[in-house]
Amino acid sequence: MTARNKLRLSIILVMFYMTAAFIWWGMSLVNYSKTEKNLRLQLFKSDSLHLAGEISHNMFSGKFTGTDSMAFVYHGQTMFVDTQKLKHYLLNKFPPYEVCFHPGKSFDKIFSVRIKKSVIDSENKKYLRKRDSWIYEGIVMTIIMLILALALYLFLDRVLKLNAQQNNFLLAITHELKTPVAGTKLAVQTAQRKLSADQQDMGKLLRMADNNVSRLSRIIDNVLMATKVQSSGGLKFIVQDLVLEELIEDTLADLKDSLPETAVITTQFVPELLIRGDRELLQMALSNLISNAVKYSSQGNEMVHIQTYVHKGRVAMSVSDNGSGIPENERKNIFKMFYRMGDERTRSSTGTGLGLFLVEKLLRQHSAIISISDNQPNGTTFNLLFKERANV
Repeated sequence: MTARNKLRLSIILVMFYMTAAFIWWGMSLVNYSKTEKNLRLQLFKSDSLHLAGEISHNMFSGKFTGTDSMAFVYHGQTMFVDTQKLKHYLLNKFPPYEVCFHPGKSFDKIFSVRIKKSVIDSENKKYLRKRDSWIYEGIVMTIIMLILALALYLFLDRVLKLNAQQNNFLLAITHELKTPVAGTKLAVQTAQRKLSADQQDMGKLLRMADNNVSRLSRIIDNVLMATKVQSSGGLKFIVQDLVLEELIEDTLADLKDSLPETAVITTQFVPELLIRGDRELLQMALSNLISNAVKYSSQGNEMVHIQTYVHKGRVAMSVSDNGSGIPENERKNIFKMFYRMGDERTRSSTGTGLGLFLVEKLLRQHSAIISISDNQPNGTTFNLLFKERANV
């Protein structure tokens, strides 16, 4: 699945989730408002019992009697209650209710209490206003979030398009560059072979040109590989069994002419350690790692030591230099693309900042782990741990 298809799928899932979340949020608030309304009406009903008790108490006490009284008999005793005075008194204390008296009824049915219709209508209107408010807010928020998600999609889609165009350009330009570089290198090497014995100065110039063309070719290879590593298509592997010792020796043989004459590389191998992977990709990773160790070793006295060994039953190797070392706070950054320590304006060493980035990426593609430790007495050691179990 391409990066753009992944983006589309992610945005669709996000939009679906947000829509479902806001629908659920809106329904929850509507249900909450309905529950709140019902609870308020229940409270009114509970208070109506209080009102009924107040009426009964005043009827028994005979507090409200007069000419406009209602008579009723309770346990053989005739009692009189002025219903208008009692009603006026009670409704001032309990305004949400209506009280009706029923002359001639038995005592338990002589009055009735109910909530005023206007109060019920008012509560219903409050509920409807809240419900509509929550629904409208939910719809507006859903629309806003969907618009934002769409805007984010369009922005990221454009970024991915530009990134794809950039990758395509880099792939195209590096392929185009490799052809004239390869032709130039072939011409230089052919000229070197045809030089006569008295053309030594010309031979030196041709060797210099050959080395520079080789260096340019490696830079192009690094740019091409960095582009492939980051592209959605990824890398294509030709997996095979490789003897680690032979892989390192082949890499050193390829690097021999490009390293400074003062560089001394020592090796210590555990024989017949096997790993699995793509020979070309692993050679590129090791080439970048060894070149980096030589570059940052003590200038004019470049000492690099390469060792293979077994660590906790797994195949491992290390590359150590005698340079100034890498500070702790820089170690988390050196595998980032284009990152180089120090100030670019004052740095004397050459480079693109792609070497260690490619080392880490290519090793990760092979399920290998790279770590950094201090070399003693000075310098840095890069430790590689492969996934394969040692066969010794």
